[in-house]
Amino acid sequence: MEGPFKQTPDSLLGGSFVAFKKMERRKFSENERELDLENKRRIQESIIILRKIRTRALETADQKEQQKLLKEAHEFSKHVADIIIDLTSKETPNPLEIEFQEELAKLKEEHAEQDDGSGYSLPPQFSVQNLFSATEDILVRVNEKAGSFNEPEHKLGFDELKYVLHEFLKGTNGLNNEAIEVMFSDKSKVGAILSGGAIYAEIVKKIIERYADSSLRIDTFVIAVDKNAGKVVLEKSDNDMTTTNVILVDDVINAGGTMITALWATGEYFPNAQIRSEKGSDYPGKWEERRVRKHMDHLGMIYQDFAELIDQRKNDEAMVIFKEAEAYANENGVKLQNGWYKRKEKIDSKS
Repeated sequence: MEGPFKQTPDSLLGGSFVAFKKMERRKFSENERELDLENKRRIQESIIILRKIRTRALETADQKEQQKLLKEAHEFSKHVADIIIDLTSKETPNPLEIEFQEELAKLKEEHAEQDDGSGYSLPPQFSVQNLFSATEDILVRVNEKAGSFNEPEHKLGFDELKYVLHEFLKGTNGLNNEAIEVMFSDKSKVGAILSGGAIYAEIVKKIIERYADSSLRIDTFVIAVDKNAGKVVLEKSDNDMTTTNVILVDDVINAGGTMITALWATGEYFPNAQIRSEKGSDYPGKWEERRVRKHMDHLGMIYQDFAELIDQRKNDEAMVIFKEAEAYANENGVKLQNGWYKRKEKIDSKS
């Protein structure tokens, strides 16, 4: 065992109900405390960079560039997750690895002119502290179930892993038992919301790979969300069409606006999957139904004007609306209802 542990009282963190466990550590020296603070400042810079990449991906109309940015954010999230796990597992702070510092400096320069966007209610330092607390909780729980996180006595089974990841699965993301059961399926994927959510998901993925039975794995991708604009873009891969379950996760869920926005948009990219989150589920095909309904409702409103113009014998004006409606329908992949064509026949018969 790495030492005695204690559990903190239940606390409400930004809307996510978590009860993180903590390690008993000796008090840091002044130099150690300064190094710890400096390390966390660098991680805060990482959060800001991920927010900038997220905003840039949302703003670009070039899908190739968009995917490049999202993959860059995903890879960087993996590296940040490694750093947080490593720092949390040590008794005393260590300087950040040179490779990470160089990568951080490179990304800061590349995205220096990019705004980090709006919609973030929590400052980067809160997200960083939350991620360290969450990682510490996971390692304490690994200690309880596997005897040691440095030299585990055995690989974790499913029930043990659920306990180890309790605050990720239940405390933060409020996933029901069915979502947790299907999360590890070959045809399931975990969608992590940028910025902190992507890091948290990678921490969890790495813990699973390190400590769990080889049959337990998760497949992750990142999601960029602008809840104010109602816009979502996400990282694509070759198996999206065969995915049957997508579980959406974040590092902190407040009122849930970001998660709800992601929930209703993700089905566009995964037409054969049930999308699951704390805020509910969306079923296969429902996104397409909503898309078609929106366009048909719009066409229905235009149809009233079209019909009135025909009744008023303003056929030329009516045909302008018909052509606009037909072009709109073709552009958006829907069909005009028969009423449009029956009315148009009356115009054609009088031509």
